[in-house]
Amino acid sequence: MALCVIVLTPDHVAATRWLSLGFVGGLLAFMLTACASSQVEVSGPSQETLSPSQVVSLSSDALSDISTFRFSLSHNEGSTVLSNGIQVLDVNGTAATPNSYRITADTLVSGFFVNSQIVVIGDDSYMTHPITQDWQQLTPGANPFSTFDPVKMVRNILNQVSSTVLTPSNLIPAHTYGVDGQLPAQALATLTGGVDETAPPLKVRLIVDRTSMAPIEARVTGRTTVTESDNLVRTVRLSEFNSDVVIEPPL
Repeated sequence: MALCVIVLTPDHVAATRWLSLGFVGGLLAFMLTACASSQVEVSGPSQETLSPSQVVSLSSDALSDISTFRFSLSHNEGSTVLSNGIQVLDVNGTAATPNSYRITADTLVSGFFVNSQIVVIGDDSYMTHPITQDWQQLTPGANPFSTFDPVKMVRNILNQVSSTVLTPSNLIPAHTYGVDGQLPAQALATLTGGVDETAPPLKVRLIVDRTSMAPIEARVTGRTTVTESDNLVRTVRLSEFNSDVVIEPPL
C-alpha cells in the first residue's frame, strides 16, 4: 500500500491556515444568518392593523371610560364664531364628566381682545369680569359659553364621522392610528352654539393612541357658520386622561 506523505512547506502551511479561517468564517456567517432569519419569523408585526371603523368604534368606547381630561382648542387662522358673535381664538382647560369644565379662553368681543376664565358645574356657571378679572356667578343663560361642552363635542365627532379611511402612517405620529373622514357641520353645534345648515361637510382627521385607543386629537377643516372661512382649521387636543382633576366653584 502506497503511503501518501504530504510535506507542509511554508506555502502549504499558509494555505491550510486560510482554508481553516475560511471554513470558520463561513460557519459563523451561516449561524448568524440562521439566527437572523429565526428572529424575523418570531417577531412578526408589532401592532394589529385595524379598519378605520374599528379604530373609531374602539376610540368611542375608550372615551366612555374617561372621567377627566385636559383639552385645548386652537386655529390655524381665524377663529370659531359663537352664535352670540364672540370670536374664540384659543381655549385651554380641564373637563370632568358628565358636565363640568374649567376653561381659559382668548376671545375677540366687538373687536377687543378679552381673556376670560369660565367654570361650569352642572347648571351653575362662573366667569371672570373682563376688566377686573374678579369672579362672578352668572345668571342662567348669561354664560357666553353655555353651549360649549368638550365631552359632547368629542363624542359627536366620533359618532358622526363618515366616509372614513386610514391616514397614511407617514402623516401621523408614531404609535397612533389616524382616520380621515367627513363630518356634518352639526357635529360642532356644542362648540359654536349654532351652525349654518347649508355648510358643506367638514373634513376631519382623528388621531388615536394605539395603546389606550383614546382620541388624542381631532383636526377639523371647514366652516360651520356663515361668518367663518371655508379654510378654517380647528385642532382639538386631549391629554392627561383620568387624572386627579377637581372642578370646584371659584366663589
